[in-house]
Amino acid sequence: MKSYRVIKAILWLAIWILPVSLAHGQSSVQNFQPIESQGEMPEYLKQCIASEKSESYSRFLSTMFKRGKIVYGTSMNQYIDQIADNLLMKQPDLRQQVHFYILDVPEVNAYSLKNGVILINMGLLAQVMNEAELAFVMAHEIAHFSKHHASQDKEKSKDKDILSEYLQQHQYSREHESEADKVGLIQYFKDSPYSHEIIDGIFDVLLYSDLPFDEVPFNKSVVETDFYSFPDNYFLNTVANISDRSSIVDTFLTHPNISKRRAAAKALVSTFPNDQKKIFVQSEDLFHQMQDQARFSCVEYYLNQHQYDKAIYNTFLLQQLFPDNEYLEKAMVTAFYGASKHKNFGTSSSITQPYRKVEGEMQQVCYFLSKMNRLEYSLLALRKAWTAQQNHPEDPYLQAVVKDLIADIFVKQKKTYVDFCDYPQGTKLEDIQGEDSVSNAGNTKYDKIRQQSYNNKVLPDPKFKTANYMLVDFHQDALFKDLVNDAVVNGSAYELLDNLSVKHIGDKKSLILANPVYLVYENSSDLNLSLSKKYAGNLNKMMVKATKKMKITPISYHEVDIEKMDTKQYNELVNMQRVYYDIQNAEGIEMRYHTTNYTQDLLSSYGPKMCFVNVARHPYHWFSFDKFYMLVFSTACPYILPFTIANCCFMRYETKVYFNIIDLENGVIEVKSSFNQDSPMSRAYVDGFVYSQLEKYIKGKK
Repeated sequence: MKSYRVIKAILWLAIWILPVSLAHGQSSVQNFQPIESQGEMPEYLKQCIASEKSESYSRFLSTMFKRGKIVYGTSMNQYIDQIADNLLMKQPDLRQQVHFYILDVPEVNAYSLKNGVILINMGLLAQVMNEAELAFVMAHEIAHFSKHHASQDKEKSKDKDILSEYLQQHQYSREHESEADKVGLIQYFKDSPYSHEIIDGIFDVLLYSDLPFDEVPFNKSVVETDFYSFPDNYFLNTVANISDRSSIVDTFLTHPNISKRRAAAKALVSTFPNDQKKIFVQSEDLFHQMQDQARFSCVEYYLNQHQYDKAIYNTFLLQQLFPDNEYLEKAMVTAFYGASKHKNFGTSSSITQPYRKVEGEMQQVCYFLSKMNRLEYSLLALRKAWTAQQNHPEDPYLQAVVKDLIADIFVKQKKTYVDFCDYPQGTKLEDIQGEDSVSNAGNTKYDKIRQQSYNNKVLPDPKFKTANYMLVDFHQDALFKDLVNDAVVNGSAYELLDNLSVKHIGDKKSLILANPVYLVYENSSDLNLSLSKKYAGNLNKMMVKATKKMKITPISYHEVDIEKMDTKQYNELVNMQRVYYDIQNAEGIEMRYHTTNYTQDLLSSYGPKMCFVNVARHPYHWFSFDKFYMLVFSTACPYILPFTIANCCFMRYETKVYFNIIDLENGVIEVKSSFNQDSPMSRAYVDGFVYSQLEKYIKGKK
C-alpha cells in the first residue's frame, strides 16, 4: 500500500512538472506571428469606445482601436491580469473598476484613463526585467486612477492629433507623479506578494527607456564574411557613451526626475516588511515567454514602420538568444531589403536616425548604414535574402525579395556579371596563376573543358572595391546565374509588357479601400488635422459610392462599427492597418511588402487588391506674381478683367494626388499614377481624378 502511494505521488508530480519543463524547453516565439487578440471582445472595452464620444479618453481609445493597437485576450493579457489580482487581492471593489489592455507600441510607458482602463505598452513588457518591476508600474497607474489624476480635461484643440491631444491633456504634474508612486507603494504594492528589492531596477528601466533591449557590441560578422570586408572607416572605433539622465533638472518638467523618484521610493519601502516576498510570483519561465513575445512584437513594429536601424540592432540582439529562429532571419532580411529600397529611392534619411543623435551600441548600426552606398546596400540585402532562401527554399516572400534585389543590381543599376569577382578580397593574381599551371597539366578533352570553365571566372582587379567581392560565395551558383540571366533578358521585356497591359480588378469582385491620407496644410508646414480628417472621410465616402456604382464591393475600414465587431473582424482590421502603414511608410517605393506575409486569410476572404490614395494640399499666398501679371495684362485687354477678378478673389491651392492599386498577394504596386493641380476648387479635382482612376482600373480601360 505504501509503495502504491509513492508511485501515485510520483505520477501526480510528473503530471505537474512535465508541462512546465516543456514550456521552458520550447520557446513561445519559435513560430512567431504578429500578435492578435483572442477570445470574446471585452464588453467593457466596447462600451468605453462607443459611448461618451465627447470624452477625450473615449476618442483616444477609439483611435487606438481603429488603428489596431489594442490587444486583449492573449496569454500576455492573462499574465498582466494575474498581477492586478495580486496587487488588489484585498481591494476587490477596486479590482472590478480597473481593466488592463496592451497597447502595441514599442515605447516604454503605461497610461491610466479616468474610466479605469489602463493601457500597458508592449515596449514596457519588453524592457522590464521581472514580474515585480511590472507590478510596481501597474500599482503606480492604479494609483493615478484611484486618486482621479486624469479627471480634469484641459481645453481641447481641433488641430491636434488625438494621441498628442490626449497625452498633452493628461501629463500629470510632478505632485501627481510623486503621489502615484507613494500611493501605489503603500496601498497596493506593500501588501502584495512582490519584493521591493526591484525599486532600483524599475527606475533604471524608466531612466533608459529609449534604449534597445540590451547593450551588446554590434558584430561585424552580421555584415561581413571571410570573402570581403568593409573599409575601416565604415565603423566607429568607439560609440558614444550613454549619458547620465538621473540628474536632469526638472524645474520646467511635468515629471520629477528619476533620481528624486528613486530616492523617495527607496526611503518609503525601507520600512516595508520583505519576508516571503518574491520577484516572480508567477513562474519565471512564464515571464520570459511574455517578454520574448513583447520583444518580437517590437521588432515587428519597427519593420512595419520602416524604422530599419532599430529593427536591425534589436533583431541582432534577439538572434544572440534565438540563433536559429526563422522569424528573426526573415526580419533581418526585411530590414536590409527595406533599407536598400529606400536608399535606392533616395529616402534613406527616413529609415534611420542620424548617428550623432544615437547613444550606445546602436550608434554603430546607424553609422554603418550612413556610410554604405546604393550598390553596397543592395548587395548586402541580397546576401541576407539569398542565404535565407537557401534555408527556406519554398518561402514565396524570400523568393520575391531575391528576384527584386537581383533586378535592382543587374537591371536598374546596370551591373554586369563581370563586375563581381570570383575570388576573395585580398587574393593575389600570382596565387591564381599558380593554380592555372596545375590545371594546364593535362591535355585531354576534359582538362580543356575544365580549364575553359575555370577561365570564365572573374579575376581580382586593382580597381575593385568591397562591393565587387560581395558575391564571391554564390557568384558561380547555377541557380543564381540563371536568376541573373532571367533578370537581364526579361528586364526590358517586363517593362514593355507593363506599359502595354491593361490592369483590371480580376475575378474577385471586391476592392479594399485603404484609409485615404489627406493632408491639408494651412501654410508650408502647419497641418490642419481636423480639416484633414474631414476631407479624408469625404473622399472615402466618394470612393465607396463610386466602387458600388461600378458593381464592385468596397471593403472600407475608414468608419468602423465597433458595436457590431467581433474578434475575428477586429484582427482583420489589425492586419489591414499593418498593411496600410507598411505601404504608407514605403513612400511610393515599389517593393515586396513585409506585412503581406500575414494576410493570406484576409486576402482569401476579400481579394488581393487594395486602393491607396494620398493627397497633399498647400495654399498659395493671396498675393502672388501670376495674379499681379494678370492684373497688368487685363489693363491692356479689358475683356479678361472678369476672369482676373475671379482669379484674384479666390484662394488657390497646390494639390498633389497619388493613386495606387496594390497587389497584396504579390506585394507589388500594380497601378501608380499621380496628379498635380493649381486651382481654387481642389476637392473637386481630387474627387474627379480618383473617380476616373477607379473607373479606368475596374473597367479595364487603357
